[in-house]
Amino acid sequence: MGHLDTIEKAAQKLITLCQKEKQTKADKARMLVIQAEILAGIENLAECELCGAISEIIVTMTLVDITAKLCKECGVKSLEAGKIQSSKQGTPRKRTRRAKTSTTSSTKPKTGAAAPKRKTPVAEPETPAALHTRVEAQTGIKKADVKRLHKIVQDIATPMSPEHTLTYVQREAETAKIKVDAGALEKAVSLLT
Repeated sequence: MGHLDTIEKAAQKLITLCQKEKQTKADKARMLVIQAEILAGIENLAECELCGAISEIIVTMTLVDITAKLCKECGVKSLEAGKIQSSKQGTPRKRTRRAKTSTTSSTKPKTGAAAPKRKTPVAEPETPAALHTRVEAQTGIKKADVKRLHKIVQDIATPMSPEHTLTYVQREAETAKIKVDAGALEKAVSLLT
């Protein structure tokens, strides 16, 4: 019995259990066992890389430096043709093992080859506490007021132009009775956005 037959029989058992008038806790346990059977059967199926058909028997074949996992029909056609041919649906996917790349920077690229890309260090985002301290140092606004201004800036629906953002924060600061110099407020808003 093949995997597809196993899946079909397990599905029939599941349908029978579902059609009962009342299911019990024991039925639920049986359903879970059946589910495991179905999943195991599905995991054992493989896809032909040439035609995309799902089959129980897949053969890995290498012809003319092309390796592919093929179903019986595609394998026979490829043997008859002497090479793995693409189907009407597309070209065969070449599956080769990847060699581990060297992590040393002493290797030079071959002539005509592109230089390997270097990873740029990713700067960690600034924490809110560090941002508040920096804004306090640059503007002279008390840290508590900087936190309140930052909360106002964060609550703005984006996108908003810088001019409108400044006007909005000025009005909200007046409403919240935050006393801040206009120049310091403008600089704080530009740092917080």
